[in-house]
Amino acid sequence: MNSGIPAKILVVDDEPRNVKILQIQLQSRGYTVLTAGDGAEALEIISGEIPDLILLDINMPKVDGFEVVTRVRADKKTEFIPIIMITALRDTHENRIKAVETGADDFIEKPFDSFEVLARIKSLLRIKLYHDTLEQHNARLEAELQMARSVQEIIIPQNGLQELAGFQIASYSCPTLAVGGDFYDVWEIDENRIGILISDVMGHGASAALVTVFIKTVLTEHREHIKDNPSHLLQILNTRFNDIISSRLFMFATAFCAVLDLKNEKLICANAGHPSPFLQYNLQSECERITDGQTGNGLGIRRESVYENCYYRFDSSSRVFLYTDGAYEVRNSQNENFTIERLQGVIEMCKVESPNNLIEYVSDTITKFCDVHPYEDDLTLIAIQG
Repeated sequence: MNSGIPAKILVVDDEPRNVKILQIQLQSRGYTVLTAGDGAEALEIISGEIPDLILLDINMPKVDGFEVVTRVRADKKTEFIPIIMITALRDTHENRIKAVETGADDFIEKPFDSFEVLARIKSLLRIKLYHDTLEQHNARLEAELQMARSVQEIIIPQNGLQELAGFQIASYSCPTLAVGGDFYDVWEIDENRIGILISDVMGHGASAALVTVFIKTVLTEHREHIKDNPSHLLQILNTRFNDIISSRLFMFATAFCAVLDLKNEKLICANAGHPSPFLQYNLQSECERITDGQTGNGLGIRRESVYENCYYRFDSSSRVFLYTDGAYEVRNSQNENFTIERLQGVIEMCKVESPNNLIEYVSDTITKFCDVHPYEDDLTLIAIQG
């Protein structure tokens, strides 16, 4: 229904005189009028030309008014059409209750009071216009969110397994909305070295997703120059974040950056307020929380923040597990958190060789824990091994 186009009203009554009276009254007010002599004819008209409002008699042969309302409400294309039931003095109170329960919006009684009829029609058409406008806005918003999701899918590696510079990298990312604030990227430094950055922007949805594009832009500009100094990259990100994002918006992000070097068997990393990743030297060893107690401020909190590099052994038997806080802050139906300790135990329990299988096992465990309780935060899991 468009506010600049006359509303289209379908009048359905098995008494031709009633149809004619309503048709004349409505056309004199500028409405376009469709007519039907019974419910079956009305449904046929609706299937080909959807009206903006229906005036519908209750008692008709073939298909009565109740059946018409039921079928209109059952169809996604017509479920929100306003329906005014035409009642006679002989109609019982029970019939009116049944009409409301079936989905009627209002009633008019024979003989018609033209002013009352027009007032009720005008009121319901105004509500219909509000609804249609909202639907159009929602459709545009959904299209824009899908476009934003497509952009985010381009800048974030796809879920699954990839091989890079001798490493196996498995990942799983699930935004709580169409788009989210979790971001990560992996890149090859040389034949035996990779860099990785994982970040979690405050909030959810489109605003957080736009900031991930900013992080990706800064990362792409500077990642080739960090070599063995991930703290330097965090320093650059924090400076740019403060200058461009935090100075205008109350937003910040956590981030963890690392360089993994198989040739020299080391992992160099720095942390900006991000949950501490887990490191295992082999499948049988315990999970060590790296950078625990050695994290700097999140990006955008203070321009003067300082980040330090931490060093760990990492060889072809090692694996590191990175995640965002959505992995341990998820809740079940009893309002219990999954917790970091539970996540650590799940990783240690899983002795599979493939990092992809590890990611699947952890994500399945989290999903089972949540049961039907929806995720309230974006979730990202990454496993890397040599």
